[in-house]
Amino acid sequence: MGADRTERLLNIVALLLGSSEPVSFAELRELFPDDYGGTREAAERKLERDKAELLQLGVPVEFVAPGENRLLGGYRIDRNTFFLRDPKLLPEESAALYAAGSAALELDREGGGDFPFAQDLVHALRKLAVVFGHGGPDSAGGSAAARRLLVVRPGDPARSGKLKVLATAVASRKRVRLAYRSASRLASAGELERTERWVRPHGLAFHGGAWRLVAYCELRQAERTFVVDRIEELEVNTAHPNTADFETPVGFDAGKAAGKRPWEWSHDERQTVALRFAPGSELLAERAFDQPPQERVELEVTYLDGLIRHVLSFGELVCIEGPQAARARILAALELLARQHAGEPQGVALPPAGDPPRPEPAEPKPPKSDPPKRRGERERLRRLLLVVPAARKRPGIKVDELARELGLDPADLLADIDLLSLVGRPPFSPDDLIDISVDDRGRVTVSLDQSFSRPPQLTALEALALSAAAQEAAPADPAVASALAKLTDQLPGPAQQLYGALARRVQIAVPPPRGTDQLLVQLRAAAEGRREVVLEYDKEGRGAAEERPLRPLAVIEHAGRWYVVGHDLTRDAERTFRLDRIRGVRETLRTFPDPGPVDLSRFHRAELFFPTGDEKPVVLRFSPGAAAWALARFSTRGRPLPGGGAEVTIDSAGTSWAVSLALSFAGEAEITSPPEARTALRDAVAKARVRYQGEAT
Repeated sequence: MGADRTERLLNIVALLLGSSEPVSFAELRELFPDDYGGTREAAERKLERDKAELLQLGVPVEFVAPGENRLLGGYRIDRNTFFLRDPKLLPEESAALYAAGSAALELDREGGGDFPFAQDLVHALRKLAVVFGHGGPDSAGGSAAARRLLVVRPGDPARSGKLKVLATAVASRKRVRLAYRSASRLASAGELERTERWVRPHGLAFHGGAWRLVAYCELRQAERTFVVDRIEELEVNTAHPNTADFETPVGFDAGKAAGKRPWEWSHDERQTVALRFAPGSELLAERAFDQPPQERVELEVTYLDGLIRHVLSFGELVCIEGPQAARARILAALELLARQHAGEPQGVALPPAGDPPRPEPAEPKPPKSDPPKRRGERERLRRLLLVVPAARKRPGIKVDELARELGLDPADLLADIDLLSLVGRPPFSPDDLIDISVDDRGRVTVSLDQSFSRPPQLTALEALALSAAAQEAAPADPAVASALAKLTDQLPGPAQQLYGALARRVQIAVPPPRGTDQLLVQLRAAAEGRREVVLEYDKEGRGAAEERPLRPLAVIEHAGRWYVVGHDLTRDAERTFRLDRIRGVRETLRTFPDPGPVDLSRFHRAELFFPTGDEKPVVLRFSPGAAAWALARFSTRGRPLPGGGAEVTIDSAGTSWAVSLALSFAGEAEITSPPEARTALRDAVAKARVRYQGEAT
């Protein structure tokens, strides 16, 4: 879309907004002869493309059929559905909403760009700022809830590009070609499978510490879940760009689909697997396996490898009781881990003799989507629709100040003003053009707005971006929920329906572990009210809880896991506590001084802990099958290895976390140093094997 097209689309909007009657196609051809001349068929196709472009930007262009008083049908814009009305937000609602939106944008900027609708969120906040007038986002400050309940996800630029393309494909229902590296199968000890396939993307969700695409796989002829970090290439179908390729299944919910536990994924025949928990570890049944907290539970399993990896991560605290084939499978994985860590580091996940060598991982290719020039021109058109109402709201505002309020570069704003001064309604006499100018003191004046008096209504994607930001940065905040309800209730009918459908297809929030909802609410309220609490905390997840007095600062979702961060009075230092290991919370009725806003940047790290000086580096080596995950998860702490593997260094005050991580990869991750960490993993494997032997007797 070149500059001429941008100007043409703005002229069409000005014409239709200013017309009391629908404008026929013949009239459009007469008024825009240079644009809609030529054959009728070519002109109709061009107009349909323009109409589709405007609809994507939230401009509700519609065709009105001929009626009793009109021989020809025509095009119009319903002013009641075009303009964004003041949602009448209360001060605390606007503050909470802006805080949530700003937090999500900050996360996107600092964390590598993992918020898939960042640009839509920018435009949504700009529109609201214009409606609220001066001081909208600037005076919002930030609610206590948004400051005390944060989301931190270490990001990755490569994943960022994939997420944005996939989110667009989900929203527009376009087929996508994937080159996908499947997880290694335990039975093949690390054999990799890279396949190319076309999929129909139903939804996108963040779950289990990773972004997941839920799609109908045309290769497997079934719905599948794909880990985004394992997608090596992707390309969206460009045929018929304004037409959907498929229909999303009725009632589809991305959160539920992607929220399936690994053992619930569709890979194997369904079977029942019994688990037994070590005495004192029964709470793991609820927190880690979504079952009642008891000594023995049964699971319906359709992906045994997924269950085995999860069970392994808990060492001897939980074991598979039956069937025998599943016990044999997990014992084989334990044998592999034992051999792997028996002597000096040898490498990871070596296939058995005679197996074919693993293929080398391909260099990831950037996703293909709209050309950058086209995206940039579309974004310019979106912001051009806001410049006039923003300037009109603040007569005489200086260019620099208006640019700051709209989040624009002053030079870009001046170029936009120059273009807007050429926009208007045919025949484009001086009285038909937008009269916007900058005087010699740098002040912006609007004399004739030509119906560009208020910003356009939120699009379905912009409403979704606001909702997603609220889910991510301030879930369950009543002020945010109330603000969103007021905004989405006034969406035009089609946009409201699309928003409702999209909200089910894109799930960004991570629900707290089962049984911890009330703990989260209680800890968040204590952080907001600056009230001391005492945690009943099971540090190792082994049933041995101790009391830890705490001044809670924030509840944080970090890389798919929930924590409370605060000043530990026992240690007289800042500490983090996993929500799924907190057995209870008791308030002491004592308060503490307000420590001020939580600095989000402090938590942008792969591991969520704060150094005490006692940490030691632990080095893990990952197989080629797990390398993509490891490099995305640990970013600067990892490096690729010849042959496709990866090496990661983490700092840890102990060995339990590194051991649990290595166990969960069932042979695709080896601890190479220090020796005491290798010994700790070897001991954990030995204890787990002893438990299986004891269960057998």
